[in-house]
Amino acid sequence: MLDPLSGDKAGPRQEAADADRPASSVAAAYARWRSEAYEREFVGRSPRRPFVTDVGLEIEPLYTPADLEKAGFDYGRDLGFPGAYPFTRGDRAAMYRSEPFVISAYAGFGDGEVCNRRFKNLLEIGAEQILVALDLPTQCGYDSDDPMAAAEVGQVGVAIDTLADMEALFDGIPVDSVKRVGTLGNSIGPIALALYAALGEKQGVAWSDYTVNLQNDPLKEYIARGTQILPPAPAARLACDAVTWCIDKTPHWSPMTVCVNHINAGGAGSSAATAIALSNALHYIDAMLAAGHAIDDVAPLIHMFPDERHDFYISIANLRALRRIWARLMRERYGASRAEALSLQTTVYGHGQESLQEPLNNIVRTAFGTLAYVLGGASYVYLACYDEAVSTPGEESMRVALRTLQIIANEHGIADAIDPMGGSYLIETLTNQVERQILDSLAEIERLGGALSVIDTGFGRRLMTEGAVRRQRAIDSGQRPWVTVNRWPQKPNVPNTAFRGDPEAVDRQLRRLNAVRAQRDGKRVAAALAKIDRACAEGRNVTPAVLEAVRAYASVGEICRIWRDRFGIFTPSTDF
Repeated sequence: MLDPLSGDKAGPRQEAADADRPASSVAAAYARWRSEAYEREFVGRSPRRPFVTDVGLEIEPLYTPADLEKAGFDYGRDLGFPGAYPFTRGDRAAMYRSEPFVISAYAGFGDGEVCNRRFKNLLEIGAEQILVALDLPTQCGYDSDDPMAAAEVGQVGVAIDTLADMEALFDGIPVDSVKRVGTLGNSIGPIALALYAALGEKQGVAWSDYTVNLQNDPLKEYIARGTQILPPAPAARLACDAVTWCIDKTPHWSPMTVCVNHINAGGAGSSAATAIALSNALHYIDAMLAAGHAIDDVAPLIHMFPDERHDFYISIANLRALRRIWARLMRERYGASRAEALSLQTTVYGHGQESLQEPLNNIVRTAFGTLAYVLGGASYVYLACYDEAVSTPGEESMRVALRTLQIIANEHGIADAIDPMGGSYLIETLTNQVERQILDSLAEIERLGGALSVIDTGFGRRLMTEGAVRRQRAIDSGQRPWVTVNRWPQKPNVPNTAFRGDPEAVDRQLRRLNAVRAQRDGKRVAAALAKIDRACAEGRNVTPAVLEAVRAYASVGEICRIWRDRFGIFTPSTDF
């Protein structure tokens, strides 16, 4: 069996050696308590439900030092201190005592003009990072007037066809007035990067004076969301081009956030989903190292987007285990030495199993979900709005979401102590168990052949489908309680106040696109597009040519057409 940390054959597991240890006095006392007190309460009846988490770990009634003793827990090796290897307790030494998690907002709808007003409102009430939600045509590389974009323009995000749309979107919002700006754009990473680079130039802001954060993780799209454009291998290559451009030009930007969120949401469960995301990250890293880049330059530019929305304690454990795994992978597998390469930064999106029934209850759900992420030491935190299960969030729900983040960051002393759950018998046990689940799943993926095999063999899809069925059965049976859905059930409620988009936005978008095409220098655009094609054919980094095309107001669809013609489109296999 491959050891994911070193890439070598795994040695005897620590658990086997620890199994021979004699039971401690605490373990004996616990056994007496359980039989004489705890189990006595259940004479003639059963516990109210199975206490099994979404990742399959059973929650014991009580945890003691014996649990850590059994696992061979070592403070220095497994826990350490915040900002120090293995970074279990946080990626920075002072964590939230020096600076709270970055309060972030994810928003987008309609066209740049109408969405600009939403962004200004968010910044006015305290948003520190703006992540732009793109509509599906933009994410899939189609212009707003493409037949493939029909009925989808501006519907689940803002339409961005050219640099002109970015100028409208950030009109009156200097990019250096926000801690971070960015977008998902998983399948159009170099274009998304170029749009922000060119926007800064248009605003007269040096690249060194603002920070761009991209998701730019195309490999998860094939199994989790479906916005893929190209076959997986060239898609990953283009994503890496954006990262390596930043190594040379803007090493303080964050050009890749590898995503667990959508894989878990699709059914995989957070541990297996984390393993798939790590496999994707390793694929990108291996490609960049093969191109001659150093791990200490590559790793700091990669963040991760973990996700656990079903179990509070597992959410905390997942973040802590992920940081520890990352640090060990970077050091033991790749030889990284810089703290910035070993300390993983995480972006999270606060969820809480939101429902259509009585949407206001989602405020409580997402607040608790977000609290778990904060207790786990997340770096950047977004929060789902209470009406997100109903529609695009409205102004009031966005305000409540942002205020919830501000309350968690500033009230009740929640952020005063670093890793407040550290040392908890429960949390340390779960962190060890989750870490083992992730590493075992990662080893299985590597036996298959790595990230691309997860896509090609259908492994990822099968994992998600099986998990989704398992989750639904747990809900239907009542094993997984869901208030107003399977406990005290109510009918779905879509309020009359649900958000409605601007009906004129599509027409404005099409007019702006036509005006750009009429006014731009056609020869300059054609020459820039030709440079992109040559860079693709010659295996060179496409980002400089894409930036030149974006500056000339070439459209997203025009650039993606070059990619499709050069690399082809993704055709699923029968296994997929």
